[in-house]
Amino acid sequence: MLFMTITLTDFTLTLVHISLKIPFITALRRVDDAVAVRLELFDESGRRGIGEAPPTVAITGESLEDIRNSLQNVLLPPLLHKPLTMEEAQRLLHERLCGHTSAKACLDIALHDLFAQKAEIPLWRYLGAGEPSGVETAVTVSLEAPETMGERTQDFLRKGLDILKVKVGGGDGKDFQRIRAVREAAPDATILVDANQAWEEKEALRLIETIAPLGIELIEQPLKAEDLAGMRRLTAESPIPILADESAFTLAQVREIIETEAAHMVNVKLMKCGGLAKAKEILAWCESNGVECMMGSMLETPASIEAAIHLATVFPRTIRYTDLDSPLLYEKLPEKCGVAVSGNRLYLKEAG
Repeated sequence: MLFMTITLTDFTLTLVHISLKIPFITALRRVDDAVAVRLELFDESGRRGIGEAPPTVAITGESLEDIRNSLQNVLLPPLLHKPLTMEEAQRLLHERLCGHTSAKACLDIALHDLFAQKAEIPLWRYLGAGEPSGVETAVTVSLEAPETMGERTQDFLRKGLDILKVKVGGGDGKDFQRIRAVREAAPDATILVDANQAWEEKEALRLIETIAPLGIELIEQPLKAEDLAGMRRLTAESPIPILADESAFTLAQVREIIETEAAHMVNVKLMKCGGLAKAKEILAWCESNGVECMMGSMLETPASIEAAIHLATVFPRTIRYTDLDSPLLYEKLPEKCGVAVSGNRLYLKEAG
């Protein structure tokens, strides 16, 4: 497969729009519907590869129009009408632009889809995995009033969802009450807390020490992404493991975070690092160095969530937590969605 080539002949760009059951709210943003740019990429044999990428201006800096323009005018033209190996395609994909990681991820996912089709194997096998059995994902308890978050938690438990990512960072002094409300509503659930960069260092340590008796699994990105010095101090003192998210886009950033002890774990997302190939590099380094990870996502549409599940099956020893909960939040799963849901577990339909 190393020297297998494809020739890309055409592409289309459209929008995907999926209604959510309830708004998705964090310290950084509010999302009422899952939307994404959808790329359909065609090769010389008529095969079609699919990639999707959502706008996350607050995190990657990309709007829907940014993603569309990057793909149509910069990233795709150099790849068309010439035989390409995956290695050549990846080089061309990543040499043209700095940043624009969601647009790159969209194209990367479509490329992987096409190459796996040409090899006549599932994507998880193309990426190197054994047969997948699905992943257990957390589900997001959005940032709202404490009593509302307690009620949302009860709703999730009734649906068999007992791995909860609790969004905090309200800036109103009620984050402890939010976390306590979720724990009281779900005394036996696995609880992850995500501040999305919203806390100050002293506030963070005080809150972490206060919530430690509640049995919290981890604290995600408590401080500003660029405040690695503060993250190091907090990681050294925190009684709860610290996970870096917005601080960790690239392999170089991940290495710095781990080697300087600015966090215990990292959250790997296709939309942050630029797709499956870059994410696989990060996960492989983490596996080699004994670093546990979360396989995460933005609020995404099915093609990118499905790709992340495929990759997650490659690193079962390294990925301790999974946060791919968009299918749990849709008003309705699209008919052609490749992901099936049972409680917290997401399955790839093609794997049975």
